[in-house]
This record gives sequence, structure tokens and C-alpha cells, in this order.
Amino acid sequence: MKRPLIWFSTAFAGGCGLALFGVSVPFVAAVLVLLASVLVGKMVFQALPVCVLFAGLICGLMYTTAYHRYIIEPVSELQGLSQRMTVTATGYAVQYEDSQRIAVRVDGSAMGVKTNFRTLAYLPLTEEEIKPGDAITGKFEFYHSGLREGFDRESYYRSQGYFVLASVNRESEITVTPPERRPLSYYPKQFAQQLRDVFAQHGTERQASFWNALVTGDRSGLTTADKDHLRKAGLSHVIALSGLHVGFLVSLLLFICGKKIGTALGIPVLIAFYLMVGWSPSVVRACIMYGILLLSFWVKRQNDSMNSLFAALLLILLILPDSLASVSLQLSFAATFGILCFASRVRYQLALPKRVPNPVRRMYAVLMNTIVCTISSTVITAPILLYHFGYLSVFSALSNVLALWAVSLVFPLLFAGGIAGLFAPKVTAVLLMPAGALTDYILWVSDGTADIPYGLLYCENHVDFCVAVLFSALAALLLWKGNRILLAAGLPLVVLTVAGISIWRGTAAQNNLRISVLPEGSGQAIVVSCGEQAALIDCSGSGYHNAAEDVVAYLDWYGIDSLDLVIITSVDLGHARNVSQLFREVPIGRVILPQKNRENKEPYPEVIQTLEALDISYQKLAPESETAVGDTSLGLSILGIIERKLVVRIKSDDQDIVTVHALTQNMLLELTDQMPLDCDTLLVSGGFSDETEKLEELLRRIAPTQIVVQSGWKSGTDYGGIPIINPYYTGQIDWEIERD
Repeated sequence: MKRPLIWFSTAFAGGCGLALFGVSVPFVAAVLVLLASVLVGKMVFQALPVCVLFAGLICGLMYTTAYHRYIIEPVSELQGLSQRMTVTATGYAVQYEDSQRIAVRVDGSAMGVKTNFRTLAYLPLTEEEIKPGDAITGKFEFYHSGLREGFDRESYYRSQGYFVLASVNRESEITVTPPERRPLSYYPKQFAQQLRDVFAQHGTERQASFWNALVTGDRSGLTTADKDHLRKAGLSHVIALSGLHVGFLVSLLLFICGKKIGTALGIPVLIAFYLMVGWSPSVVRACIMYGILLLSFWVKRQNDSMNSLFAALLLILLILPDSLASVSLQLSFAATFGILCFASRVRYQLALPKRVPNPVRRMYAVLMNTIVCTISSTVITAPILLYHFGYLSVFSALSNVLALWAVSLVFPLLFAGGIAGLFAPKVTAVLLMPAGALTDYILWVSDGTADIPYGLLYCENHVDFCVAVLFSALAALLLWKGNRILLAAGLPLVVLTVAGISIWRGTAAQNNLRISVLPEGSGQAIVVSCGEQAALIDCSGSGYHNAAEDVVAYLDWYGIDSLDLVIITSVDLGHARNVSQLFREVPIGRVILPQKNRENKEPYPEVIQTLEALDISYQKLAPESETAVGDTSLGLSILGIIERKLVVRIKSDDQDIVTVHALTQNMLLELTDQMPLDCDTLLVSGGFSDETEKLEELLRRIAPTQIVVQSGWKSGTDYGGIPIINPYYTGQIDWEIERD
């Protein structure tokens, strides 16, 4: 039997997956099946592959079940416990406006748990920076983070090894005590922080943020626009630490030190790099694979990359079975698997004849390697990307060809410049100057590719997903079995087909009416667009949301350059908190406000001053009956006579949506006394259900088929039998209506 490790690891991962989905088998039965598989495999050689698969499946199922019972569940059950204790910081904190988040290690014995465990702790800001190894004393409360804005945070944190989260109340006192001697394992984290300091001194804010993401994995400084553009361009893997970065690091080490010394230093450097960037399944996978490669150099044995890949998968799942649910691991493993399966074969088939001059062949080889690796990885990762994110970057091959050569130069320059910055700042400036120019080029490629129309292919339903899986399978078959002629003709055809489908669907949807309710906590922001027309209803976020930034990111993602109309339903903090910032960042055609306003109350003075300073046309409106506003394609109208408030209807052939977010129950009763307010979807605030009797009367009068509640807290699942959608849990709510 060839490569039994691959068979066993695959089945082990399958067993882990079944356990994560809640499948379990009696322990005795599992042991009997495992023993039977071993015995049959020894006795009947032909049955060995099947027996290895059964053994791996049962081992994965049993191991994951036991891991959950004895390691995860005792820690997870700490939810709701509040206790004063001392924890140890394992990294540097991520700073927010009034709080900070930091990874810590908790002594399990102090909590009645047999094992120590890691968690993320949210703390008040401290006067001095917390460093790895510092002891933090305070009253910690443990909790689970559930579904929020369409993202299952609990599963995500579990896949990262955090089985419960912790926080310290802002009013509680915390003390930070440095250790007498900082453990050696924390110095790589300090080195990462020193690199960030060097980058901040020698690069622009945008360059330094990109450098931090590329070298240390810290993406907190990247703007939403930069992250979105990298995703749209298919370059997000550049800022997600993985095999690409570990490969750069090992290649740099071998280039500087030579094969013999570089091999000897390789394993310690990989360990230090892992300690520097922290746990990430993609980084662990890459470190294991390159570690095995270096060991094969050392013992002078040929390395089997496919075996190394599945050995890394098995080791990661033994460390943390829940990492199987990590999108990082899934994409990293799938991309590497695709490259190992197809890339070398396709390169061989499409190689230039030997009679071609060597310089041309070398340039062609570099270009073809980038294209082939991109296509090989995309063929396998496409279904995963569509399943988790719902879109695929169409022009990723183009952006990778244009940018990866520059990334391969920037990475060693940053490492060399960062190290030099600790000893010779003048040398650092020399090294980081070309790194800055190359970074600007990479971001220019990202911005340019992201701006290409119809650059994203969306997966809108189950049929789309099934078609995508089938298409990926056919493309994989072409890469696996195609000869030179088929590959030369088939690969461009695959790329052109995907681009053609994206352009066709994008063109067809260009005149569709899109209504998007952005998740803004208890605030509101609704974007309505159709063709070249776009309007916004309110711009206010609460909590950690800044509605202006969210709206700008939304417009950028969908390629909308300006807003033709902005309607503010009430000039208060609940509806116009961030609108002045938006006016300064986005071209605005016209603004509609309520006719009567509290002119001395924030944010009204700032809103009016900003409008007049920017010379934006605005109108104060108090319609006596339903009045259409904006372009007719948007279907917008304002209705009702409520002092200092506007009620907006968005109507099409398929949808009738009304937002009364600015109205209290009494105001809404007054409005429904004046006119009928029947609609399909009613958008309300959290105060809509304050009084039960009034709520029942309102539901009887309006009779919506569904209600959207903009609030940052639990709102239940229904009001009087009418289903509720809360963007706080579901994330952005979209309606797309076809227009003739």
C-alpha cells in the first residue's frame, strides 16, 4: 500500500468532522471496529486501504470526542463565572478606543480545571503597554461569543484554541506586574513588536500597516478599503500568513547562510517564527512541511511533499481537532494540495522547447509558475471560497502575476531592514526605501484590479454552488489528465469562461434594485442602488460601528462612486451620528432632512455646518402625503406628518419596505391614525416592543410579513407571530430585485 499516511490522515480528518457535527459511537464498539480493521488489514493485504480508512475514521472520531469531553468542555463550562485572578499575557494587546484585547494564559487549577488554557481577554486601557509574560490581576468574567452579524464567533474562536473568552469590567481595577525574568519563548513576540516599531518609523501609515500584516500577521492597521481591495483582487493570501511567507523565510535563510548552515538553523528559525506570529493552522501547516523538508536535506533523503502535507494535517488535528473548522486551515491545505497535484505536471507539459534562448525560458518559467500555481490552487479552493464567502475573484491570476514577484522581494527586504533597524538605522532606511516603492506598486495592483468591473463572481444559491463544484471538478480533471494541446487550449478557456460568466451576470444585474440594511448596532444605515443611482437612508452606528466607514466600504465594494440622495429620518445621534464624516468622504448630490429639528442639539449644528461648508444641496421636508423622492428607479418616497421625523418607503414590484426606525410607539400610532401603513417589511428600532399593548395594536394595524429590528441586543425571534430579523445576528440584509 502506497502512502498509508495519506489514507489514514484523510480518514482521521473525516472522523474529526463527524465528531464536530455531533456524531458519536459507543466507546466499546469503536474499539472493536478499530481492532477488527487492524486484524483484517494484516490478514488480507487487498483490504488494507479500506482497513486503514476505517482505522483513521474511528481514531479521529474517538480522539475528537475525548478531546471535547476532557479538555474543551471543562473550560467551556466556565461561562458565566466571575472571579478575581491572575493571568499571564502571551502577546501584545490590540488597542481600541476605550479598551484592549489580549491573548492570555490561565492557570486551570485556580479555576478547578485540570489543564491550563488560553483565552482572549478584553480589558480596560492601561497606562503602560502590556507585554508578553506580564501578570495581569483583575476580576475576570468568562463568556461565550455567539452568532453576531452572520459570523459564528464561537466556532471561529474554538478553531483557534479559545474555548471561552474573558473580560474585565471597565470600572474594575486591574494591575499589571512584569515578571522577574521573562521566559525565552516570549522574545519572538517582542521581536515582532520591535519590527512594527521600525516599520512605523520608516514607512507611511499605509505601508507600515501592509508590512505588519506581511511579516507579523498583524492586520489591525490595514484600512477596510485595503483589505477589501486585496480580497477583490485575489491577493488576500499575501496578508494571511501561510506557506508563501514561510517559504520566503526559508529561501532567505538558505540564500544567506547556504544549504548546510541554513538547514541547521532552519528548524530553530521556524519555531521562532511560529512563536512570533502565534497559533494559526496555516502557519503550523507550513512550518511542519518546511521542517520536514529541512530534515530531509539534513539526513540526505528525498522529501515527499504530499506525505508532508498530510502529516502536517494529522499533527494539527492532534493538537486541536476543532481547527478542522478553520477556514484558514481549509484554504491553506486545499491550495497546497492543488499545487502539489497539478502545478509540476502542467509546468512540464507547457514548458518551452530547449531551442528557446535561456533568458526567455527563465522569464517564461517564472511567469508560467505564477499562473499555474494560482490556477492549481484556485481550482481546489474555489468551492471553499464560495461556500464561506459567497464570491470568487475572477482576475486573481492577473493580479498574482503582476504582484507576487514584488511580494517575494519585499518580504526579505522587510526582514533584513527590520533586523538592521535594531542596530543600524541608516542601513534600515536604505533597505526599506525600495520596500516602500514595491509596496506602493503592490497596493496599486490591488487597487487597480479591484476597480475592474465585474471582477467578482458571486454564488447566490445552492444551484450556483453545485455548478461551481462541478466546474472545479472538470477543471481539475483537465489539469490532471490534459496533454500539452488540451492544457494550452483549455486553461485560457477556463479563465475566459469564468470571466465571461462574471461579466454576463454582472451586466444582467446592473439594473437590478439592491436594498441593503447594514448592521449598525442600534443605529441605522440603508443603501438603495439601481444602475448608476444610489441613495442612503440615515448614517449612524453604535458600539464599535462607525456607519460612515461602513457605508464607504460598502460603496467601494460595489463600485459606487457617489450618493445621489441622502435621507436623514431624524437629525439625532441615533440616525445622523456619522453623517458629517460621510459628507466629507463621499460626493453627495442632495440631502433631505425633516423640516423641524432641535437646532441646538447634537449633531444638528455640525450637520448643517458641514452641508454648507461643502456646498451640498439640502432640503427640509414635511410632506402632507406620500411624496416620491430621488430617481424613480430607486422607488423611494417619504410619507406621514410626524414632527422632526421622516418615514421612508422603498417600493418595487416585489418588495414594499418601510422604515419607522426613528419613531416611538406613540408616534407610530399617531401616524397610523392618519394613514394606512401596510407593508411587507417593517424596519424598526429596539424600542418598537417597549409596551406590549401598543405593540399588539401596531402589529394589527400594519400587519407586516416580517420585521427588521436594528438593535445591539437580543430581540427575540418574533413579535406576535411575525418573524424578526436582527442584523446584529444575521449580518447585512440584502434584497436584490430584478428590473426590466
